[in-house]
Amino acid sequence: MDQPSARLRVFLLDDDPVMLRVLYSYLQTDSRVIVVGTETDSIRALQYMRNNPVDLLISDIVMDGFDGISLVKSIQPRPAVILVTAYAERAMDAFGIQVDDCIPKPVDYARLAEAINRVMWKAAHSEISVKDFMFVKDVREGFDAKIVFAEVGLVKSDKNYVCFHLSDKRKIRARTTLRELLSVLPCNIFIQAHRSYVVNIHRVMKFSRAMRQFYLLDYDTPLSIGAEYLDDFIKAYYPSEGNN
Repeated sequence: MDQPSARLRVFLLDDDPVMLRVLYSYLQTDSRVIVVGTETDSIRALQYMRNNPVDLLISDIVMDGFDGISLVKSIQPRPAVILVTAYAERAMDAFGIQVDDCIPKPVDYARLAEAINRVMWKAAHSEISVKDFMFVKDVREGFDAKIVFAEVGLVKSDKNYVCFHLSDKRKIRARTTLRELLSVLPCNIFIQAHRSYVVNIHRVMKFSRAMRQFYLLDYDTPLSIGAEYLDDFIKAYYPSEGNN
């Protein structure tokens, strides 16, 4: 969750459009977060989160049909969760499913900021327990290949497959999509630079903002950055310089 763009990807869900606008306006003042989506329908929200990376869900509990408690139980992998409710008795239900916080309505800005601070602190202090590798099925050889994240420079998409480009020049092809992979790769290491590839930000050695290109360690050919990914790439490349 402690991603290289230094922004927490937040999804907002409330069946009250007015409440959604309030939450959205609150979060626009916090440069550490980016609202990646808003929704008034919990089923559509679930569909979005199953197909897109989300670090934090802020959701109402009481909604028509599929409520916030049921939604949280249905999400895998589950992001951090802050629930909001106008019904004090529902708070016990929220903590019963081990959400990060439950805030009463009307939502107070300071209370929300406190909850987000707690989520970010938890993410930062859980880094030591995050694995530095994963296993994928190498479709060429049929073996389970161990992918050590530090050894990956580039991950390229090829329709329903991805290809891991490793530091020793090996390439491992696995059956998954780039979108699915992004939901499990550690976002403090990998960042999407183009619609067709993800890069290890720690292996980016040279970068030109004007040309929208960069060089990876041990790669002789420059790679381009998609216009929609440039801002996040800049923040990842210059983590201590903010927006410089």
